[in-house]
Amino acid sequence: MHPLSLRPRRSELLRTVIVLQAVMLLVLMMAAPVRAADASGADQRPMVVLVPQDLRHRNLQDSLQFFRENGKRLAPAAVAEARFQAVNGGNLGLSENALWVRLFLYRSALSPEHLVLQLGRPVWREAQAYLLPADLFQASSERAAGIGQLDALHSRYTAYAFQPPEGPSVLLVRVAQYGALTPQFHLWEERAFHRHTVDDALLQGLFYGMVVALLIYNAFLFLSTQDRAYFAYILWQAATVFYMLAISGIGQHQLWPNALVWNGIGQVGGLALMCAGGLYFIRAYLLLSRHAPRTDLALQIVQWLAITLSVAALLPNSEWLLVPAQLIAAATLVLIAWAAAVRWQQRFMPAVILLLSLFPLLIVGFANIGRTLGWFPETFLTADALQWVLVFLALLLTYGLSVRVAQLRERATRLQDLLLKDPLTGLLNRNGLFDSGQRQLDRTRDSQAFAAVLWLDLDGLKRINDQFGHAAGDALIQATAARLREAFGPDAVCARLGGDEFAVVLPNLPAPRLAEDLARHALERLRAPYALSGQEFRASGSIGVALYPPHAQTLEELLRLADVAMYRAKALGRDTYVVWEAEMDADLQASLFQFTRPA
Repeated sequence: MHPLSLRPRRSELLRTVIVLQAVMLLVLMMAAPVRAADASGADQRPMVVLVPQDLRHRNLQDSLQFFRENGKRLAPAAVAEARFQAVNGGNLGLSENALWVRLFLYRSALSPEHLVLQLGRPVWREAQAYLLPADLFQASSERAAGIGQLDALHSRYTAYAFQPPEGPSVLLVRVAQYGALTPQFHLWEERAFHRHTVDDALLQGLFYGMVVALLIYNAFLFLSTQDRAYFAYILWQAATVFYMLAISGIGQHQLWPNALVWNGIGQVGGLALMCAGGLYFIRAYLLLSRHAPRTDLALQIVQWLAITLSVAALLPNSEWLLVPAQLIAAATLVLIAWAAAVRWQQRFMPAVILLLSLFPLLIVGFANIGRTLGWFPETFLTADALQWVLVFLALLLTYGLSVRVAQLRERATRLQDLLLKDPLTGLLNRNGLFDSGQRQLDRTRDSQAFAAVLWLDLDGLKRINDQFGHAAGDALIQATAARLREAFGPDAVCARLGGDEFAVVLPNLPAPRLAEDLARHALERLRAPYALSGQEFRASGSIGVALYPPHAQTLEELLRLADVAMYRAKALGRDTYVVWEAEMDADLQASLFQFTRPA
């Protein structure tokens, strides 16, 4: 196919990828519920949550009311008589102000005494919970002393254990979140919550265990291969772990329980680092700098923007960088899909693996971005699904790296064959002879054995070329190469030096006499008739033999001496072999030959 014909197809594919991404984003936006009304609207009638006798778990979203602070921090007593609104949607949008959430409870004598209030996605700037007596709202502010602040549980979730009194009571929660506020509160019976946290801890352990195992596995592969793609993979996964520690609550639970500012650093800086690491990995994984330099430049620009943003996230009052970080994340997803499509068009198999694994990441990634920016509610798709999609992507790309390495090795092998092998016969060429022959000679020296170098000239090739054409001559050379492999065995180094000349290195011989036996056997094989394209051909050979170590110590000198002996074999009537002797150096033809190692 002409190269120009690929351009419309490539453009059509890229347009299709962009349209699919736009459709996914549109579907997610249509699925988002309507946001709650502004806090200045009319007061809503409160809904009381009855605590049932068999309570295990209940989602409280439909029973919540909210009130926004207006730049001034309020005390719980001051908020008690504020005008609250019902939470009509699952996402209240981005806000610099804290949000107060109110919940009315009624516990009967048969209801569980020990309850747990679990908040939503645990990326909080601040979170405090209070349990109030129900009559506080009909009393004066002098009753503020009755307000009791709840202590947070040691859990990856932001959760509070409490014992509400029998009858009505009120839960009042003040939260300020990194990202859009998504009040997804849950009420648990205490024992059910602890069982849930155990199950969740097992899942989180599975996730982080898989990521750490992949990091260690690819670290060993990097040490053994020194492939830059494995190093980029390690950086990407390390940044992913930091980001997931922040947004999953594990970091707040285990690493920085008293420093919630790290939630913001992880939400902004961790996301930016993950994007930078992912872009760096994709550039190395797809070999973009070599095969798609313009695409590589686009990814490199966004990569450095992400690195700059991750550094800026360490500065004080950098919460406003959340929106730029989400935009960079969206650009990263689009660019990775673009790069994979470009390399797929170039028939690079690892790009196909990447492209197939990107579809769940595009859906979950844009859903997560939409939740953070206030478009979508908090669900499994917009929250915890991200970590499982990322580990799925990491597993597939680990496999993709192995495919990539195998493909690159295959190409390197083909290139090495072009450099070291004769294309007509498949035997080694002059470069290959010196590369492999010298290694075999070194092994022979280490084992203190003997070696032999044979120089063979095929007799009768010119006659066949003149009578039947050069195609018949090439066929004869190919058949001769096959017979030489068979005659000398797999340990011999066989090479075609050009035309009708061949060289053979026989390593690790127990006695020099064996080289003469193999030379006689090779001549017998060459005398047998050749049946080529329905024609019968006959040929023979002249062989010169030089021995290591009696005759010479280096491969270059052994080849020169074997060439001298081959000319003596031709002078004796061809179809024979001659072992080099000292008086042969006087031959005029041989004295003109100087065999040198290729540069």
